Amino acid sequence: MTFQDAMAYLETFADYERHPQAMREVKLERMRRLCGALGDPQRRFRSILVAGTNGKGSICAMLYAMLRESPLRVGLYTSPHLEHLRERIRVWTDGPQSGEWSHGEDWISEEEFVACLEAMQPAIETVRRESPEGPPTHFELVTALAFRYFQQRRVDVAVLEVGLGGRLDATNVVHQELSLIAPIDVDHAELLGRDPAAVAREKAGIIKPRQTVITCAQPEPILAVVREACEAHGASLLRCGEDVTVRIQRHSLDGLQLTITGVRGIYESVDVPLVGRHQAQNAAVAVAALELLSGTGAPHGLVAQGLAHVAWPGRLEAVHEAPLVLLDGAHNPHAAGALREALTELCAGRRIHLLIGTSSDKAVEGLGKVLGPLAVSATCTQSRHPRALDPVELARRLRPFCDDVHVMSDAVDAYTYLLNAVAATDAIVVTGSLFLVGALRAALRQAHVRPRRPSPLQTPA
Repeated sequence: MTFQDAMAYLETFADYERHPQAMREVKLERMRRLCGALGDPQRRFRSILVAGTNGKGSICAMLYAMLRESPLRVGLYTSPHLEHLRERIRVWTDGPQSGEWSHGEDWISEEEFVACLEAMQPAIETVRRESPEGPPTHFELVTALAFRYFQQRRVDVAVLEVGLGGRLDATNVVHQELSLIAPIDVDHAELLGRDPAAVAREKAGIIKPRQTVITCAQPEPILAVVREACEAHGASLLRCGEDVTVRIQRHSLDGLQLTITGVRGIYESVDVPLVGRHQAQNAAVAVAALELLSGTGAPHGLVAQGLAHVAWPGRLEAVHEAPLVLLDGAHNPHAAGALREALTELCAGRRIHLLIGTSSDKAVEGLGKVLGPLAVSATCTQSRHPRALDPVELARRLRPFCDDVHVMSDAVDAYTYLLNAVAATDAIVVTGSLFLVGALRAALRQAHVRPRRPSPLQTPA
């Protein structure tokens, strides 16, 4: 089996990232059955599970970056990916970093991916034939493959990002040591509903008996749901802003400098190379989790060194200087609000041009209300993802919120046009979808686009 064969095999299973209606068939018992057929690899390592609507990936990336500095062998599982499926599954085994590390060096290799999938196939086919809950989904298979790979690589602790919701998500078969909850808001309303409390109940479904839960600041109705779930399971709850605090010392296009007061110490003047004030509380939650995880060693060095090397592409990522180009996968009004806050602060005096594409199930008007008033123009485009909204329809829905809206269906052509049409003092913001950001980022990395100044994007591994 080649890697292309492996991808073709996985595509024979329902993929709710491409076709959300498949999510309606998700049943956690099926994932338990699949893992049982594989020998329950998820029980062979310790884990931390991260749920929420926005920021959960950033928390995972920060915690993983700090754990890379520890004596532990650490794994990371996130979704969706930006450019390549392999980036979802990562293992760092070389101990503390000595300087920079190369892009992609910790991803599962194509050969390892294929070997894992081939070894899993007999169990997969048994579940496909015999499971009363029906065949496993694409996401369940990739999640199970991550578990098996972590077992094979003898990972000590894995940081796991919930895919969608929480209660029924495939990651929720683990018995994690810690549950972390990023800000919760309405998203995927067609599946999770439009009631914030109902969404919170799905997210809080990851909470297990007698564990510790750390949450970002939440609106009171959502916090009440999380608190109720903790009380029902005898879990202790720590809150960012109360039990853990953070102060922003500096914020620029180079990132943040923070002072974090955790549960066991104070970490002063910590540099985090991620942009956006919202990343401050994400960092505080990650630091608190590190403090509570046994076996990591003295946390102060891990915090400073790890956060200084954190990388989370496609989230307020600057890839060009003149004009300034920012890539940000904000795909719902809450994430767009964080983007707006950063643009207002860091792009004062610049004319802002949006290059925007969304999925068909997203709240376009909500994005327009938040971002439209900041922009002098909006160019509507699309990724090649099956869920991408037609850019003509996107333009129609955005026109009430921005004076200059036009359409260029090919994202690379649209980027090239804007890069050469706008002033060097302007800003281009690529947003609306991680699928769009990932596709454009891949094109830049493959040198399909020649910017007027070199891009700081790394050469792919």
